[in-house]
Amino acid sequence: HIGDVSAQAMIDVLRDKDSGVCVDSESFLTTASIVSVLPQDPSFPCIHYFTGTPDPSRSIFKPFIFVDDVKLVPKVQSPSFGNDDPAKKIPRFQEKPDRRHELYKAHEWARSLLENDQDKGQKLMRIMLDLEKQGLEAMEDILS
Repeated sequence: HIGDVSAQAMIDVLRDKDSGVCVDSESFLTTASIVSVLPQDPSFPCIHYFTGTPDPSRSIFKPFIFVDDVKLVPKVQSPSFGNDDPAKKIPRFQEKPDRRHELYKAHEWARSLLENDQDKGQKLMRIMLDLEKQGLEAMEDILS
């Protein structure tokens, strides 16, 4: 916490559709969001919360601490196409490959569930927010 501003308070701001901060319309969609906790004491780690998926009102913020030799998380890496990548082939960008990572695809499924099955969607959202809360609490423990 810095004064009265907590990571949870910033997450709530980023999810606020009424203020226009979080946008979900036909012409524009809020993309991935981030909240960072930057302690003044250099002995404490900086903690970053990423959605990695669009629309923070339907995403959860996942904690991340940058460290040396960080282990990559395959489910949040866009697929690699090697030499077949349209960005590398000449002429360039003649094809549009599917670059969605597994987390993004899972988010699309969850979004569809939220929109099409209110009961299952609300249950899923409660589970997701509980996981987010666990992550926030675990990071608070690290900082205290």
